Amino acid sequence: MPSLHDNGEDQGTSPVNLPSARAYQNDGKRKVRSKKKKGIITANVAGTKYEIVRVVINEMAFLKTRDEDETANLIWSDSAVQHEKIAELRNYQRINHFPGMGEICRKDCLARNMSKMIKFQPQEYGFIPKTWIFPAEYTQFQNYVKELRRKRKHKTFIVKPANGAMGHGISLIRNCEKLPSQDHFIVQEYLEKPFLMEGYKFDLRIYILVTSCDPLRIFLYNDGLVRMGTEKYHSPSEANLDQLYMHLTNYSVNKHNENFERDETIDKGSKRSVGWFSEFLQANNYDVAKFWNDVSELVVKTLIVAEPHVLHAYRMCRPGQPPGSDSVCFEVLGFDIILDRKLKPWLLEMESPLPIQYTR
Repeated sequence: MPSLHDNGEDQGTSPVNLPSARAYQNDGKRKVRSKKKKGIITANVAGTKYEIVRVVINEMAFLKTRDEDETANLIWSDSAVQHEKIAELRNYQRINHFPGMGEICRKDCLARNMSKMIKFQPQEYGFIPKTWIFPAEYTQFQNYVKELRRKRKHKTFIVKPANGAMGHGISLIRNCEKLPSQDHFIVQEYLEKPFLMEGYKFDLRIYILVTSCDPLRIFLYNDGLVRMGTEKYHSPSEANLDQLYMHLTNYSVNKHNENFERDETIDKGSKRSVGWFSEFLQANNYDVAKFWNDVSELVVKTLIVAEPHVLHAYRMCRPGQPPGSDSVCFEVLGFDIILDRKLKPWLLEMESPLPIQYTR
C-alpha cells in the first residue's frame, strides 16, 4: 500500500502491526487471559458474520479467541462501534472502526459536509456531482431545475435513499416535478458522459486504510474493483430511464441480469481488477500517473472533510492521549468513483465496506 502520508513507515508492514498482549498489565479492572504466547496476535471475530474475515485471520496466523474474550489484540465488528467500547480499549488493542466516520459514509452526511467545503473551496472540491438533500433542500433543487428550463437544458438526476446501500431504492428521473417534497433522500446530478469500457458504463471501488486520525494517516491500495454495467450504455432518455442494468454499476443490482458475466480472472467478466484497468490505460496511452494522482487527491480531500469530526470523537473516547499516540482504531474505506470521458474521477459515495464486497 503506497502511503499518502509521508511518515517514513515501512510500507510493507501489516495494517495491524501490534505488540504482544503481554504488554498489557492487569490494573484490576479487567480479567486478562493468562499464558498468551509471546509474539502471538489474538483476534476476536465474534462481531462479524462473514467467513472471509476468519479466513484472513487464519492466513495471518492470528489466534482466534473465545467470543467473550475482550482482551484480544484485534477486535473486528461489522457494525459501528459504541464510543464506550473504544474508550475501554487498552493501548495494545485495535478495532476496525473510527468514531465519527459516518460523517462521510452516510450519503446525506457526505453531501452536507461536501456542500460546506464547496462553498469555501469550490476549485478544490470540483469532484462531487451537484447534490441536494431532501426535504431540506427541495426548494433549492426546484429553483435549479427552473433555471435549467429557462436555459432550455435537459438533465437527468439520480435519486438515492439517504442511508441506503447496495443499490436499493435507486431511480433515475427527468421529470423533477414528480419528486415528493417531504421524503428523505439524496438527489444527484447524473453524469451523462462517462468513460466507457467495451461500450459499458463502469465505476471503480478504490480501497483505502486509515490508521490514525492524529495525525491523519492514509494508505491507498493500488488495486480494487472495476464494476461494470451489464447492458450497453446509451445516454439517458425517457425511454431508457428504468433500464438500471445500463445506468447503475452496483454489483448487487447487475448480478441479477442474465448478461452478468462471472469470471475468476481479473481481466474479464462484469467485475474486474483496478490493477488490470491501470494496465489497460497504459496500453492505450492514457496518463496512468495522472489518473492515480487525481484519485489520490480525491481521497485525501474527502478524508480532510471527515477529519475534524473523527478527531473530535476519537479524543472524546480517548481523553489525555498525546497527539501522535498510536491509534487504537483503524478503518478500511471503499470509495465509489466514476470516470468521465476525459478520465476525471468523480466521487459518487463511499462506505465502510463489508467483507462480502471483496468477493466475486
